[in-house]
Amino acid sequence: MSKKDNVKKIKSYIDDVLGTKSSLRDKLPSKKSREKELFCEVLRNLQFVNGRTLGMKHDYKINMMDYDDPFYVALENLFQLNYTQEQRNLINWWLYDKFLPTGEILILTDKAEGDVIPSDTPEDIWDLIQEQKKKS
Repeated sequence: MSKKDNVKKIKSYIDDVLGTKSSLRDKLPSKKSREKELFCEVLRNLQFVNGRTLGMKHDYKINMMDYDDPFYVALENLFQLNYTQEQRNLINWWLYDKFLPTGEILILTDKAEGDVIPSDTPEDIWDLIQEQKKKS
């Protein structure tokens, strides 16, 4: 039975119990899930733009850094409004240092336990920031 069939079946049960026609809709995303979605999209776009800028400089000897700089400053200022210095350091590390030009990828490790801390995706960075917010 497909999800659509299950939804129809549940709807008919609700209609029978209530004795009237009803309608079901998807759950609206929470504010927190929307924030996470936007945060991850911003990080992915910044990573793409940074890679494109570095690629233009390397491949075509065109330096777009001066052109892009005001955009980065504006975004850094927006991050400053919402995140602590420690959180911004983590974001900047992920954007500019984690993925090396050689193709190597740096990892985060817990100093006390020695465990690898997931940090490969914007979602991982979001989760780390949320954990840090809970601690402070």
